[in-house]
Amino acid sequence: MNKATKILLIQFMCFAGIFLAARFLIVHFALLTGLWIPIVSGIAAIVLAPQFKVFKIDGKDTVFIAWLFSKNGKPVNWL
Repeated sequence: MNKATKILLIQFMCFAGIFLAARFLIVHFALLTGLWIPIVSGIAAIVLAPQFKVFKIDGKDTVFIAWLFSKNGKPVNWL
């Protein structure tokens, strides 16, 4: 499995975890019903989930992560 595929799976898992956590919190603590619960959960997950990108630097794949709470992209060394 190449780095781009791993990054895609990790990014999906981050999105899914944040989506499920937001959905649980909205169901139990908000007054939303029906279709609004997954819509608001999805928007929260899109905003809060980290973004991973793969760049080729000096012929080597390098992974960077960008997040709402970080100013610049940071390299990821654990992949």
